[in-house]
Amino acid sequence: MLRQQLGRALVAMAVVGMGAALLATACTNGRNESPETVVEAVRPASTDRAEVAAVSATVALNVAAAPTSAEARLLRVIQLVEGQELDAALQAVAQLTEDIPNFLAAQLVYADLLRFKTGRHAGLAESPGASVTDLPAKKVSVAPKAADEQPLDWQAQMQGLRKELERRVHGSSFSPPAGSIPREFQLLGASVRHALAIDASKSRLYVFSHEQGKLRLVADYYISVGKLGMGKSQEGDQRTPQGVYFIGRPIAGAKLPDFYGKGALTLNYPNDWDKAQDRSGDGIWLHGSPPDQFARLPQASDGCIVLANTDLLALMKTVDRQTPVVLSDKLQWQVQSDLVQEKAADSFAPVLAAWQQAWTQADPQLLSKMYGQDPTTESFAKARLTELFRSSDVSLQNLSVYAWKDKEGDIRIVDAQIGSKKVGKFQPLRQYWRKAGSHWEIFSEEVRG
Repeated sequence: MLRQQLGRALVAMAVVGMGAALLATACTNGRNESPETVVEAVRPASTDRAEVAAVSATVALNVAAAPTSAEARLLRVIQLVEGQELDAALQAVAQLTEDIPNFLAAQLVYADLLRFKTGRHAGLAESPGASVTDLPAKKVSVAPKAADEQPLDWQAQMQGLRKELERRVHGSSFSPPAGSIPREFQLLGASVRHALAIDASKSRLYVFSHEQGKLRLVADYYISVGKLGMGKSQEGDQRTPQGVYFIGRPIAGAKLPDFYGKGALTLNYPNDWDKAQDRSGDGIWLHGSPPDQFARLPQASDGCIVLANTDLLALMKTVDRQTPVVLSDKLQWQVQSDLVQEKAADSFAPVLAAWQQAWTQADPQLLSKMYGQDPTTESFAKARLTELFRSSDVSLQNLSVYAWKDKEGDIRIVDAQIGSKKVGKFQPLRQYWRKAGSHWEIFSEEVRG
C-alpha cells in the first residue's frame, strides 16, 4: 500500500516533505553548501548507504539499464517509483546524487525516498492522489543569523523546485506531432544546418537538424529563463525576449566568470524589430550553469537562457553562427507539409519577386512602395544593392524566411545570399519586413560583407 501511495504522489513527494528542510540547510547564511553534505545531515540515523545498496540482482539490472544523462536518470527513478520498485529507485537516485551532488532536484527526490523508507514522511499517505500542481509548498521560516541578513524566501525556492520537477516530467512525456515544427520556420535555405526553438512554458529548448529541405527534431533540453518570465522590453526587467534571433559568437567558459558555466552563445538581441519598438537591453545569451548548480530553476536568470553545462557544451558543438533561434512563451506547432505553412511561404514569394523587380528596373515609385516611411536601411546597403542590380542576372540564393507576430505587428525576417553568377560574388542579405495594412514594407535592410 505504501508503495502505491508513493507512486501516485510521484513528483509531489520530492518537494513537500524533506524538500523544505533540505533547502533550509543548504542555504544557511545565504550560501549553497554541498547538497551531498546536506542529505547526510537530514538523513534518518537508522538509514545508511549500505542499506540502500543491499538490493537484489534484479534491481541491479534495472539500474544498469537506466539512461546515462542526468535528467534521463532522474526520470528513470520516477519511472521506478511509478512501477513500485522502491529499492531500485532508491539505489538509482543514490548513485545519481553521488555522481552529480549539485543536482538539487535529484537530492530532493533522494531525501524523500529515504524518509518514505523509514516511514517518517507525513502528509502524503493521507493524500495519495496529490500532484505537484495541487499541493502547496511547505512554509519554512528561518531566522536571520545577523542583523543585516534578510530571511530567505524558502517558499519561493520550493515552488521553483516543484516547477522544475514538473517541467522535467512533462517535457519527457511531450512529443510534438510527427513531422511538425514551430510555425516561425516558414522557409529554410540549404545553408541552414540547424534551428533552435524555446518553449518557456515547458522550460524546453528543441534542436532541429535541417536535412533535405525538412527539419528533424534531434534533441531537447531543460532550460531556465528570466525571473519575471518572457517579453523583455527594457534593460534590467529580468525578462527573456520573445522573437526570432540568430546565434552570434561562441564564448569559451575559460573566458567567462564561473557564473556562466562552461560557455555561452550570444544572441542578436535587440534585433531590428526590437529596436523599432524601443526595446532596450543587451547581452542575452544561451549559457551554462554555475559550478555549484547542475541547473537553475525554471525562472531564475536576469533574461538569459540557462542550460546545464553538459547540455550547453553539446549545443555549442552542434550549432553554427547565424543559427536561427525562436524564443516563445508557448510554441505553436504545425506539420511541415501543412497547406497553411506552404501558403504562407508562397504568399511571401511574390513580395520578394516584386522587390527584386523594383531594383532591377531602378523604379523609384516601386521602390518607395517597398520601403517604409522611415526605414533603417543603411546607406551602404543601398549602395551595394544599386551596384549589384547593374548585373542582369542578380538573384537570391539560400533563401530563408522567418515569421513573427506579436501585439505590435506581423513581421517577416528574410535571410539570403544576393549576387550575380556573372560577377561570381554573393553577399549575405538580411531584411525585416512588416505588414502595413494589406501590403508588406521593409523597415530594415542590411547587406553584410
